[in-house]
Amino acid sequence: MDEQNCTTIFEGITTPSKAVARIGLILLSTDEVGGDAFTSIMPADEVTVFTTRSAYNHSGGGFSLETSFADVVNTLPPAGRFDVLAFGCTSATVVMGMKSLLSQLAGARAGMKYTSPAVAAVAALQHLKAKRIALLTPYELALHGSFLPFFRENEFEITTHGTFGKSTDAEIGELHRDSIFSAANALIRTVLPDAIFISCTATPIVPHINSLEKEIGIPVITSSQAMAWDALRLAGYRKPISGFGRLLAAERLADGCARNISS
Repeated sequence: MDEQNCTTIFEGITTPSKAVARIGLILLSTDEVGGDAFTSIMPADEVTVFTTRSAYNHSGGGFSLETSFADVVNTLPPAGRFDVLAFGCTSATVVMGMKSLLSQLAGARAGMKYTSPAVAAVAALQHLKAKRIALLTPYELALHGSFLPFFRENEFEITTHGTFGKSTDAEIGELHRDSIFSAANALIRTVLPDAIFISCTATPIVPHINSLEKEIGIPVITSSQAMAWDALRLAGYRKPISGFGRLLAAERLADGCARNISS
């Protein structure tokens, strides 16, 4: 007997996804905080996040993935299944430069929109018209120092800056809320900036953004929060999202910064 003749083929009813925005997210293999922080901001019934990870080399002042951006992006759903590609590493963007990173993302999957925490932070601070910023990072001194020219080249004045001097994402992910709040307060004590930027997707600050904003009285921009804001904006999702600071609480408007780059 032909076994195929014994197979019952059913008519399966399918229900299209109700998601109005779909985002591909590349995380570093060592980041224990960034993925949950990013997805916690997303309205689960309206936004889908596809996540993948990559090993990397961040030694000697440079940055590279263990394989290539194309190989990593190929572990995400195929073309047409999402419209925005987000690369979740702030310091890599600073080290590589925004233009280089965005070009590599475009080369890995053409015809999309692209963002990263540092790219998004610049856009978010500009959106808030924040020109004078305090800078708090968790990095060792050399890496922390690379952020100063990055922001200055993007026409921000750094009023004060400081770091926790941590060397691994595991250490960064274990920073205590009180330590972050204390450092933020210290940075604005003598000079009040327009906003504070708290770097690194591994920094566990996203659940506390509202509380910190109330305490220090200025907008708080963080790596995962800014990247979520930018990714949603690029995907066309405009609705305000409460609980994650002033940046996301307002409607996101298209402003001509789509960054749809040809490879």
